[in-house]
Amino acid sequence: EDVSFLLLDTYVGGVWREYLKEYSSGKIPVGTFNKRVFGMMKASRQAMTELVLGSDRVRIRPGFRELLDYCARKGYKIVIVSHGLTFYIEALLERIGISGVDIYAAENRFYPGGLAVSYIGPDGQELEDGFKVAYTDLLRRQGYEVIYVGNGSSDIYPSRRARYVFATEQLLERCRREKLDCLPFNDFFDVIRGLEALPDV
Repeated sequence: EDVSFLLLDTYVGGVWREYLKEYSSGKIPVGTFNKRVFGMMKASRQAMTELVLGSDRVRIRPGFRELLDYCARKGYKIVIVSHGLTFYIEALLERIGISGVDIYAAENRFYPGGLAVSYIGPDGQELEDGFKVAYTDLLRRQGYEVIYVGNGSSDIYPSRRARYVFATEQLLERCRREKLDCLPFNDFFDVIRGLEALPDV
């Protein structure tokens, strides 16, 4: 389940879903959406972290550690690019003993009246939209061949720039609608098997 949605349902209530409708219909960009809804959240960082780590609604897909190990053996760079919040991504990885992975996600600043979030692009400027694409393009400029693994509707934009795409859930639906070549997956073990089968990876 989307961790941000869990936090918002718990600490903001249903009102935030009106903004979700605007975001989902393309009326507002992700940066505006997250600023508005997380600005309504009054919980502390500790309370939110405890909720995320203690919830049975939050899990990392099976095989993530094995995928990291596989990529390390092959010399592949893994980068997490997410519209989620940095603090809970780091907390979830720390819980399973994973560190040292580059994370590009929403920066978060806690203060007594709420939570401020922002998306900072590779050039240090704040982005309202195009965050995932910006970092995908950065990696390509640095000479990397991008293999994209995603599940959300917003993952379609960077997927269009990737050499290979592993897709599930909403991203898989979008790829099929656009007739964008992709490899379906359920967990990260599927991704490992898919990488092993690619002819030029």
